[in-house]
Parts: sequence; C-alpha cells; structure tokens
Amino acid sequence: MPKSNNKHQPVEFTLDGVEYTSHDRKMLAADILRNFGGLDAADYDLIRVVGHGNEKRYEDTDQVEIVPRGRYVSLFTGPMPVE
Repeated sequence: MPKSNNKHQPVEFTLDGVEYTSHDRKMLAADILRNFGGLDAADYDLIRVVGHGNEKRYEDTDQVEIVPRGRYVSLFTGPMPVE
C-alpha cells in the first residue's frame, strides 16, 4: 500500500472492476496503476469513467484526485507482439 501523504477518511474506488480503499485522495496516475493494479505505467494509461460513455484519461505524471466510488480502468498502450 502507498504511504499516506493526504490523510483523509478512506476512499473506496474500483480499478478494472476490483474494489480498493485508499487513505490518499490524490496520487499520481502511475502510482495508482502500479500500487493497486500491479501494472507497469509505461504500458498502461489510467482512465476514469465519468458517466455514460464519458471518460477522463490521465498521463502517468498527472495528479489524480481519487473520487469516492469512482470507476477507473487501465488501458493497455504498450507494444503489441507481432506474429
């Protein structure tokens, strides 16, 4: 679990459909992908599902405010193997 720099009440959110709880309300997108999803931020982008078909895409170095009950997904952006 990441160190808590922004202490608040725990916030619950989902990443790729899995529920998580964080005591940090703000984290870098790369840290969310790595610490909660176990993903390499070099190969994934973080997206927040905002509403019906709307989304917010974050770069690795973007500071993300984790929204209570927010829905986040990872998007693979890495190289695709050639067969």
